[in-house]
Amino acid sequence: MTKILFAYDGSEESRRALRYASRLRERDSVIVLSVATKLIEAPSTTQFTEPGHGPDSVQEGLEDVREIMSDAGVDAEYISKIGNPAAEILNTAETRDVELIVVGRRGLHPVERFLLGSVADRVVQHATCDVLVVK
Repeated sequence: MTKILFAYDGSEESRRALRYASRLRERDSVIVLSVATKLIEAPSTTQFTEPGHGPDSVQEGLEDVREIMSDAGVDAEYISKIGNPAAEILNTAETRDVELIVVGRRGLHPVERFLLGSVADRVVQHATCDVLVVK
C-alpha cells in the first residue's frame, strides 16, 4: 500500500481514525482531507451544517491534525474543500490514485447524517479502492 487518504471531520471518531492511520507503516504518502459541508447556498448566504464547521473551522482542524501527524512522524499533504463530504472523498481518492481511504464510523453531527446520509456508508459503497472504517 503506498497512498492513503484520511478523511477528517473533527469528530472524536475521526480523531481515533487519525491515530490509527498515523500508525500504518506501509505507506509512501498520506493525504489528509477535510470537507466543510454546505447545506444552503444562495447569492447572499452560505449556510454550513452548524456554526463552527465552515471553512475557517476546517483550516483550524487541519492545524490540529498537522500536529498529531507530525508527532507520529508522518509527513502528509493537507487538503481542505467545501462540498459534499462523501463526494469529495471519493473524487479525491480517484483523482489521486489512492489505494486506501481511512474514515471514522460517524461524523460530527446527527443533522448532517440525517440530511446527507452516512459519509462512511457512501464511501464504502462507492469507492474504487479499499476503505478502512475505524470504530
